Amino acid sequence: MPGITVKHGQRLLKVLSQQQSTTPLSVLESRLGLSRRSIFYTIKQVNNQLSAYGLDEIENIRGAGYQLPSSAAHSLHQLDGSDQLAHDYIELFDNHFFFQALSQSDRRLLTMFALVSRSTTSLNQLSRYFSVSKTTVIKDLAALKSQWPAGVTVVNSNEGKSLQGNEDGQRRLIFTNFKRILTLCGSVVDLTPNNHYVSQLHLLERITGNSFTEDAINTLANFIKWEIERLRTDPNCTLDPTTSNNYSLIMTWATSFLGDLGIGNTGEARFLAEIVNTQAFQHVNRKNPLINQLRPVIQQMIRRFDEIAGVNLAAVAGQLVDNLTIHLVSTYYRARYRIDYHNPLLTQIKNDYRETFELTKASVAPFEQFTNSKLSDDEIALITVYFSGALHAVNLNTQKHDGVLVVCSSGIGTSQLLIAQLRNHYPTVNFLGPYNTFQFENTDFKHVKLILSTVALPTNRPDCKVVTVPVLPGPADWPQIDQQLKLANLIQASVSHKVSVTTLMDIVSNYARIVEPDKLEQALQDYVYRDNQPQVLPTNSTTNSHAQFCKQTVDWTSAIRFAFRDLISNGTVTDNYVERIIQLTKEHGDYMAIGNGVFLAHASANAGVNRLGFSYNYFTHPFNIEHSKKKLNFIVCIAPVDQEQHLKTLGVLLQCLQNDDWMAQLHRCQSQSEFAQVLQVGHLI
Repeated sequence: MPGITVKHGQRLLKVLSQQQSTTPLSVLESRLGLSRRSIFYTIKQVNNQLSAYGLDEIENIRGAGYQLPSSAAHSLHQLDGSDQLAHDYIELFDNHFFFQALSQSDRRLLTMFALVSRSTTSLNQLSRYFSVSKTTVIKDLAALKSQWPAGVTVVNSNEGKSLQGNEDGQRRLIFTNFKRILTLCGSVVDLTPNNHYVSQLHLLERITGNSFTEDAINTLANFIKWEIERLRTDPNCTLDPTTSNNYSLIMTWATSFLGDLGIGNTGEARFLAEIVNTQAFQHVNRKNPLINQLRPVIQQMIRRFDEIAGVNLAAVAGQLVDNLTIHLVSTYYRARYRIDYHNPLLTQIKNDYRETFELTKASVAPFEQFTNSKLSDDEIALITVYFSGALHAVNLNTQKHDGVLVVCSSGIGTSQLLIAQLRNHYPTVNFLGPYNTFQFENTDFKHVKLILSTVALPTNRPDCKVVTVPVLPGPADWPQIDQQLKLANLIQASVSHKVSVTTLMDIVSNYARIVEPDKLEQALQDYVYRDNQPQVLPTNSTTNSHAQFCKQTVDWTSAIRFAFRDLISNGTVTDNYVERIIQLTKEHGDYMAIGNGVFLAHASANAGVNRLGFSYNYFTHPFNIEHSKKKLNFIVCIAPVDQEQHLKTLGVLLQCLQNDDWMAQLHRCQSQSEFAQVLQVGHLI
């Protein structure tokens, strides 16, 4: 700030200019680390210089504190805006390292940055940097203790705290978090990359034939700037020389680059050569020997993904291999050189692409074996994006006309029942699917006008409304579905039903006195919105069908395991399939409970199904899923081999479930023989 030559004057004005209102004297004491007497003296001297510039002086607001008039703050900023930012990291810590209202994690990250960057840092300084109490600083330091690399110790002295040991680990810790550090410090330090460092990185690109992304250039140039400044101000932080016989192009470049700066340490050249390879590339030289090693590994990953997900990416496999190869070069070096990657979109990707993320996690095993290291969730989230992009390119949604997407967790059981009723109810509407949640995550919503789902779905991704509906919509549900279809312009008022309950009520009232209007309306709704009864289907030809009658009191997980007992014993399904159903229920709630005490237990075939099979299980003592009030006593176990072969049995089951007489017989069963007879009447066994 121009002309403010009073000791502590610029720091005082900076603190005051950062405040939205008055600043109490206690805050000035904490931020400046000065006594009250020194602050009074500094304010007096600064006011003298402000007055000499013809600017308004610092004001003392009785009972509130001090404030710098906005006119003075604006004039000071106009006179010399360059002083608002630190030009290097040394100046940053000397005059500009002040932050307010940071989150706990960000404050601790910058505390870490300060301790690594400075030779000593006191509690008072940290308290002043972040406008927090010493107690908070002490808690932050205790929390950081577990994050320091092995061999790093915090040493206390009269000047403050300093770090000792494992210089390589300290730098890697900062480099791992450097993008976030740059974001936090961007308002107080000039992050314009050093032109010489940028030109040297572009020289490396020409030497190797690889091209960095612009973001990688900016990150590397700023990190090199921080690293060089640190080496020049604190010789004790120099890395030990290395005896490695590394004559690679990158090592040769790093040695020459640092040598021109007067740094001839081979350990420093090795470190620089390692970190530049861990940043993102937009192009990789195909002559790089690593490429020939990576491509077959990536092809194994894609085949594994196809097998686990039950998809075929052959049509886009070539482009996917190329894209993943470029990406996994830097991933390989991060794994090799122990550089962690922090993905700022990790939570969003895991939420929006939950199924795809888990499938990707299971598919990267060949790469983990190649690098002999386990990939973090942050790394897997990046790879997930590539697989999702490939699935979009394959275009799972082959429909070309506007329609309604029908979704459930597996796309097999509950959604098949729902879509059959929807197609029967609305023959003019194009219902797409049914899709499982994995397909939903990766589909193209271009032709989707409405989404009907039996499970809760993320509502922030598609550009159309997501509506959760029961598997067997009742009289109260169909009018709501009508309304959503009308809002999506998929049906008109006259299309949904030939007659309406309101019209019928009006006609009846013209010729008869209605004694109980509510009951009459309900009866009319039951009639009008009841699905047309399908024709009787032939007897179910599936021979692998079983029936169990249980008189014991069980909880819901025990009931599911009991229900699959026969299918497990004859090898139809594995234990993993049953546990997957339990896991899905815990994640999505009671969506498999389809009404009238029925629970349709199913999952995707790749969860552990060996052949087609069904099991029907009645429990005399009803139970309920946790956090659900629905009472259940009839579990139908489905072991589907794909999305087609079980549909015939589902059609028969749907006919039974919509038959009030059959359901009444089911709930009157008192023995295994009676239960089996009811199933035979329904053509289920």
